[in-house]
This record gives sequence, structure tokens and C-alpha cells, in this order.
Amino acid sequence: MEHSRRMLPAILLLLFLLMPSEMGTKVAEARTCESQSHKFQGTCLRESNCANVCQTEGFQGGVCRGVRRRCFCTRLC
Repeated sequence: MEHSRRMLPAILLLLFLLMPSEMGTKVAEARTCESQSHKFQGTCLRESNCANVCQTEGFQGGVCRGVRRRCFCTRLC
């Protein structure tokens, strides 16, 4: 019994350190959704070109992704 009483502060400290620091605070974060562009032709070399094409498709922007360098349009979900 004496041994468990000496261990209690150490266990409580360990639990306190393992608890998330943001516990109790809720922050709404917007997620970004991606969809491959239907209008972009060829290899995506400049993200500004990709973003312009994506804006004509109704998205907020675009990024070049992958080994094959495809244009993916982005928007907030």
C-alpha cells in the first residue's frame, strides 16, 4: 500500500504530460478538397496556369501534383 501511494504523484504527472495541450479548446479548421482538373491539357509545369484553369471550373485555385504532373483544383470543403 505504501508503494502505491509513493507512485501516485508520478503517475498523475505522467498522465498530465500525456494529455493534449489543446484539451477543451475547439478550433474550426477548413479542410481543402482536391479534384483533378477536367479542362487542363498537358503536363502541369506552372501552378499559376493550373490555378487559372481551375478558377474557370469554379474552384478557388489549383496545384500541380504527382509524378505525372497533373493539375488538381482546390477549394474549401
